[in-house]
Amino acid sequence: AKKDFSGHLEMLKVFSKMFGEYPFVKEKYGIAEFLWYAGAMEHQTITGVSSNMIGGNKFFEDTFVHELAHQWWGNAVGPKSWKDIWMNEGFSTYSEALYYEAVSGKEALQSTMMSKYSSNFSGSLAEPGPFLFTRTMYDKGAWVLHMLRWEVGDSSFFNILRTYYETYKYLNASTGDFKSVCEKVSGKNLDQFLEQWIYAEGQIELEYKTETVKSQNEYLNRIQLGQIQEDYEEYHFPLEVKFIFKDSTEKSIRYEITSKETLIEISTSDMPKDIIMDPDNWLLAVINLKDE
Repeated sequence: AKKDFSGHLEMLKVFSKMFGEYPFVKEKYGIAEFLWYAGAMEHQTITGVSSNMIGGNKFFEDTFVHELAHQWWGNAVGPKSWKDIWMNEGFSTYSEALYYEAVSGKEALQSTMMSKYSSNFSGSLAEPGPFLFTRTMYDKGAWVLHMLRWEVGDSSFFNILRTYYETYKYLNASTGDFKSVCEKVSGKNLDQFLEQWIYAEGQIELEYKTETVKSQNEYLNRIQLGQIQEDYEEYHFPLEVKFIFKDSTEKSIRYEITSKETLIEISTSDMPKDIIMDPDNWLLAVINLKDE
């Protein structure tokens, strides 16, 4: 147990710096073994973990990170109703990715998020139905926060988390309350963002094809994009496009997609060797090169 739990001091430091001071700092944070076969459960100031998670091998550190994050998201800021449960589980799941990014860098953020990727999340976050604790609440909830970060930028996103925590600490908050904080901090209208990702079902399915033609001393790159998903008519989202050239130099542009069919035209001084959509995996999306 000493080996398995040894990372908690670092976790507490990272989250206290990232979100705000540990909410029960005048009491404690503890971990108790109990006789479940598998799993863990957060409670204010103490997390219960199953006996099989304690083996001295640090196999379940991501679970310990997740349960600790619940002290902020769930045990300090509680949901107003069960329809807000995605904020408990999605926030704590994304906290796993944020922790590994903080201690290991950008690639750890990306790999953690891809481990939580699915092309088939069922239902919507706003209507969990009778089965509250599904992968949709955990993993799609985390992806929504990841995409919100990409939407508003790092500075605004982390300011949103700190402001939300300070505003609703020891209180209950709804999805609407979180939206208000997001809009106030970022200065952006997030109606479309929340409608498509929290209240609606599905995710982005994107097909694209590229064409490059030489024009005088430049190369004109045409990228034709089409949304082909069935669950939602038209997503709006920022898309990064990366150009890689023969000399290994790179150029990236960010383009706001606001229609089902989109034509992007970009001039480059060299012929690109490769053109990559969403190279850093910010989007919950299936993106495929269209067959000719």
